[in-house]
Amino acid sequence: MQEISRDAGSFDSLMEHLRSWYRQRDETLGSWLALRTELWLYGLRDPELLPVLADRERRSRAALAQALEQGFAARSVAPPAPVEFLALVLYSLGDGLSIQRVLSPEDSDIDTVANAIELMMRSWGALSRNPAPAEEASRPSPGRPTTKGRTPSIEKPEKNP
Repeated sequence: MQEISRDAGSFDSLMEHLRSWYRQRDETLGSWLALRTELWLYGLRDPELLPVLADRERRSRAALAQALEQGFAARSVAPPAPVEFLALVLYSLGDGLSIQRVLSPEDSDIDTVANAIELMMRSWGALSRNPAPAEEASRPSPGRPTTKGRTPSIEKPEKNP
């Protein structure tokens, strides 16, 4: 992601670099998802590994957030929410669409993830040009702590379930 965003001068260039990256990854998508799933399952069985995996995921999302910032800047628009949250949304969307690509390749093509990211980026850019009414702007941002100071907790798995 850092290389993609560094080499892209415009939004269209950024999207083309992203498309190229996803096309290369598609060649080994099943193996990549299998390895990632195995690591995640191993981490669920050994909670000492979870922080290591979580750090890797955070670094990947941080690189994506940086690319998003550049994409918004290239289009001269402000992001409609914190870029860290938008990166989490895109990262998760990419995971889900990649799983669907492996399970049902006839329902998606090699550019599905990049097309979804481009659609989201264009939609978010349009939102930035048409801000929400003032009463909506005062609502807490998605993925941010609530007024109680924390986001909902996630149940921790037992070791070696």
